[in-house]
Amino acid sequence: MSRMRRAPSVTDVVVALGTGAVTLLALAAAPELFADHATPSLGSASWWVFAAVLTVQAAALCFARSAPVAVLLGTSAGALLIGITTPTGLGSLADAAVLVAVLRATPVVTVPTLRVVLPVAGLLVAGGQAADILGSSAVTVPAAVGAALLQAVAIVALPAAGVLAVAARRDARRAEQGESEAVRRERAAVVDAAVARERTAMARELHDIAAHHVSSIALMSGVIERQITTDPEAARVAVRQVREQSRVLLDDLRQLVGLLRRDGDGRDTVETIETVAALVDAARATGRAVEFSIDRGTAQVGPLGQLVVYRMVQEALANAARHAPGAPCEVRLDGTRPGVFVATVRDAGVPPALAAPSASTAREGFGLLGMRERAGLVGGTLDAGPEAGGGWRVRLTVPAEALGAPGASS
Repeated sequence: MSRMRRAPSVTDVVVALGTGAVTLLALAAAPELFADHATPSLGSASWWVFAAVLTVQAAALCFARSAPVAVLLGTSAGALLIGITTPTGLGSLADAAVLVAVLRATPVVTVPTLRVVLPVAGLLVAGGQAADILGSSAVTVPAAVGAALLQAVAIVALPAAGVLAVAARRDARRAEQGESEAVRRERAAVVDAAVARERTAMARELHDIAAHHVSSIALMSGVIERQITTDPEAARVAVRQVREQSRVLLDDLRQLVGLLRRDGDGRDTVETIETVAALVDAARATGRAVEFSIDRGTAQVGPLGQLVVYRMVQEALANAARHAPGAPCEVRLDGTRPGVFVATVRDAGVPPALAAPSASTAREGFGLLGMRERAGLVGGTLDAGPEAGGGWRVRLTVPAEALGAPGASS
């Protein structure tokens, strides 16, 4: 469908006036410019036919944008009319308006329509040119037809092909720019999605850290309030534990915020499987008996998975200290199993005579819930519960990938 306009634009009027003026001036100067042709004399019938057709063609060009098909066919019909009615050898003057109509119509008319309109216009131009040549000179019909066809190609086919080539190149450039923009938006969307996932994971980690430590501090503070008068020594121990929990909370928050604020050259410490040893050393420094072993085997765990392993060991040791104070613990990291990395924390538990009736279920709180949520983030599983011989076991299994060289156990 062609592009429609209500009224001719200034450009349309200027083009029409320019084309009409040029062709009319050429007609007026025809006797001097084309002395070897039977040019129409000024004021003769042939001259008035020429002038009328050229004027109508120029006026029609004002509507070349609003009615491109009609204008193209009308100007081509005018060229045929001149060739048939006034064969003076100057019929090509009427082809100037056809050329302008072709240039104006080709960019705005659909290709299927052009496939019909352009051949028709070309035949009209060729017919008018052949009639003009045969009526004004003694040439053979094949020669006249050949010259007419060349005129039609020069006036209709070549300009239309040039305009279509330029339009195709322009469309290809726009398509390429659109594709590049789409690729850029897709990359930006992928980056935004990745950042959103990381932010969600960080937010969950921040929530888990704060919820665990703050709930522990609140619980111990309530115990201290009752122990101040009944058991001052135990209250002092509990105060030290509150202070230690507060320090750990601040360290964890500081490291997580540092991770969020770190630039490309930052060297902030991030919890990994290797830093679990430092966590165990910190527990031993408080006087606890903690046995530690690690075998990286052929398993590799991603950064988020290693953070989940670290948090699980940290949480399990904190639970052991709270629910089974003084009981020996064992921390084992095993990467020798195919496709998974297993972290296990066991404690011996309190003697049955000292254990509370609900000791086995007392640990099923927010700490284990947070550990299970972290495990789910990396596609892992967490099992926790009492052991048959007494004590408590927490086992975390996270997916792993194969490495080339096994690690050493310690």
